[in-house]
Amino acid sequence: MKRNLIGLAAAVLLVVSGCGASVNSTMAPNVNLSQYRTFGWYTPATGAKPQSLADQEIRAALQRSLAAKGIVEATTGKPDFLVAYHTIMQQEAAPDYGYGYYGGWGGDAYTYTQGTLVVDFIDPQQRKVFWRGTASQVVNDPNNVDRKKLDDAVSKLVKQYPANVAQAPGSPPPM
Repeated sequence: MKRNLIGLAAAVLLVVSGCGASVNSTMAPNVNLSQYRTFGWYTPATGAKPQSLADQEIRAALQRSLAAKGIVEATTGKPDFLVAYHTIMQQEAAPDYGYGYYGGWGGDAYTYTQGTLVVDFIDPQQRKVFWRGTASQVVNDPNNVDRKKLDDAVSKLVKQYPANVAQAPGSPPPM
């Protein structure tokens, strides 16, 4: 009976955790965030590769979420900070606590894809990351971007960035 309750609790936890992205963030100590009003995209020195559809969706979601905080992409001059990101897709296994053939709880496992988006904000003068955020959740189809899930995950992630940032020139103050 105790095994059944533990299995049921684990299954409920797995379902609840699948309802949205899990986000985390860290910030370098003693950072003056008021100096970061505009951003640009980090491009590695190894050369630019064509932007995939997923990259385009990630960039658009980041632009929208940062704009909601009053941080805009620099269109002229040098940006105050650079945004770098990468994704990690990892196969995970979870136990299946369904009802077994012979009246007991099953013990089979099923696999799913766990997607993680890692976003770094980089000070271009110091060449150091001053903020890192991660958003992880189950990806239904790794070959096709689910725009709603991506937007929700990025929005939730960028909300982790401290709200006391300076507003970009011409943007309204936060409500």
